[in-house]
Amino acid sequence: MKKSFISFLLLVCLCAFGSGAVGVKHGSARMLVDSCGFFPQISVDGQWLLYSPTEGTSLSLKNLMTGEVRTVATAGYPGFDAIIGIDNKVYYVTQQRKKNGLVYRTGHCYDPATGKDKVVLKAQHGRVQPLQAPHGVVINGERQVYRSASRVGAYCYTRGDMLYLVDETGTTRAIQPVRDSNGYLWASMSPDGTRVLFEAASRGLFVCDLNGEIVADLGEFLMPCWYNNDYIIAMSNAGNIRTSGSRIWLISVDGEVCKPISGRDERAVQPMTAGGKVVYSLLYSGEVRQLELDIAPVAPMAIGVGKSKTEKVKNPVSRKDVPRVYINPGHGGHDSDDRHVPTWVIGAQDTLHYYESNSNLTKGLALQEILNNKGYETAISRKTNYTEDDLDLYEIVALAANSGSDIFFSIHSNATGIDKRINFPLGLYRGWDGKPAVEGSLKLSDLVMKYAIKNELAVWTHKERSRGDWSFYDWGYKVGLGVLRFNKLPGFLSEGSFHDYLPERERLLSNNYCWLEAWNQSLGIDEYFGRKGKFQNGVIAGTVRWSDIYREDEDKQVFDDDKLMPINGAVLRVYNGRGALNRVYTVDNLDNGVFVLTNLPPDKYKLELYYGQDDLYMTTKVKVKKNQTSYKNFKLSKKQKPMKK
Repeated sequence: MKKSFISFLLLVCLCAFGSGAVGVKHGSARMLVDSCGFFPQISVDGQWLLYSPTEGTSLSLKNLMTGEVRTVATAGYPGFDAIIGIDNKVYYVTQQRKKNGLVYRTGHCYDPATGKDKVVLKAQHGRVQPLQAPHGVVINGERQVYRSASRVGAYCYTRGDMLYLVDETGTTRAIQPVRDSNGYLWASMSPDGTRVLFEAASRGLFVCDLNGEIVADLGEFLMPCWYNNDYIIAMSNAGNIRTSGSRIWLISVDGEVCKPISGRDERAVQPMTAGGKVVYSLLYSGEVRQLELDIAPVAPMAIGVGKSKTEKVKNPVSRKDVPRVYINPGHGGHDSDDRHVPTWVIGAQDTLHYYESNSNLTKGLALQEILNNKGYETAISRKTNYTEDDLDLYEIVALAANSGSDIFFSIHSNATGIDKRINFPLGLYRGWDGKPAVEGSLKLSDLVMKYAIKNELAVWTHKERSRGDWSFYDWGYKVGLGVLRFNKLPGFLSEGSFHDYLPERERLLSNNYCWLEAWNQSLGIDEYFGRKGKFQNGVIAGTVRWSDIYREDEDKQVFDDDKLMPINGAVLRVYNGRGALNRVYTVDNLDNGVFVLTNLPPDKYKLELYYGQDDLYMTTKVKVKKNQTSYKNFKLSKKQKPMKK
């Protein structure tokens, strides 16, 4: 499946310029909303346009015949998951964050004919998503499902890296057409019900039959939807280095047609099609535009028979409402957007190549394991570090939403990009300073940063901070971080430290130090969900440095204890309160002096530090409390006399 950059460019060129005569009808382009219209949906009869004027935090409906605009909903982030059924009713989902941090989601139906709105699916934890079926709409939850008619026809949906096919009787069958994906997204059945279109994150866009056999590999595109049984509408995968710009594409299942239909400089996103019309948004202005194609659309489906109904799911994904966390280790692959810093390490006598994507992944995998051990449910955007793992921001946001998580957690490290070296933890959430766009985001950031700054292995130059990304960045009004845009989950991006501060970069070369950052992040997450202290074991961590030997780095801007030379190869023996040897730890040779002792039962421990090269020896006692970190930084002197054990 992996394609080279050059071969992909050749494919794009062939698709764009050798694609046949099909395309946009001359003079059909039309602007439906002049600003702030996102996630557009058009009704089959062309009368109604559904969109969010506020990046998902509200939902509006425009009558394209009269120009009237109605506000459907303004609370609970209704604009992220909303569709227009073939009955012209609006189906959408709202969310509410409870005091315990869990997010519950409710299904709604708004009838423009009467102006009435009603709850059709009661609040439940986990993923709740409206889905188009041939003869109606399904609001699919993990515990209960609503159908707008008793017989809506067959449909499909995704969970993780599985496709679920639901036949006309309601029987569900799971298939996995593509393996080694970071998750499936945007699945839909062809109008004739014989094939499934879906995007496999890190792998591309595919069509399979109902047995899971791949019948078309269509390349790297996002947010696909069927135009008819032979053609698909999708948007460019602009977050990956293989494509550039955001455009809307027309693609034929047989591979004969693959061409952009939106303007080259429009930055077009979020396509949807119905009744022979294609609508999409412009990324920054929010204009909604419509095109018509010179291809025959699908004939309108009949509305399903029977009354609407809600029924329980026989095998829910989660039987208990436990917290769910979606983890996004930033970047992926050693590509141009990764921050590469070659570092000369005296202990290794070599130049070690630091990549932010490496330490981000190490932290992310550690956090997932820690949280799973604490009884959380987790999902993660990548488990490897290849170019294919550098997902488009739309993919990350959609995967997080599809996981049914309660919070979104993006893991990064920071850099000044200038000679001035600083080091502190920074949390960036969507919104203005003190005014998060999604409730809970500021609280989560503050709690995680509170535990991050307690890390006594690091030397911090400033206090921890939580900032709104709209306030922090000056590159446009309400632009902020792409990975937080359109993300409705409480969450933030953690800049855990500054990797261009040399001693911190050397610490980040240690997998154990990255684990410690993840552990401290878990303590903030515990407090956010009111689960503080429920995990039974604790951690001891620290550093080993010389007290009288100073660093001789070319980068002289180091602070406090980071001026002292770390000690490589020191051996630490750990004894529990009964005097039994618990474990032995050897400090690495990467000039960081780091040691991290994990999963220790609460007790009083004796630590014996031995540096064999100079026969130096030191002991101390440390008390471990459950679900807490205890710190001890050792300092040895060349002047002290060798001590006997």
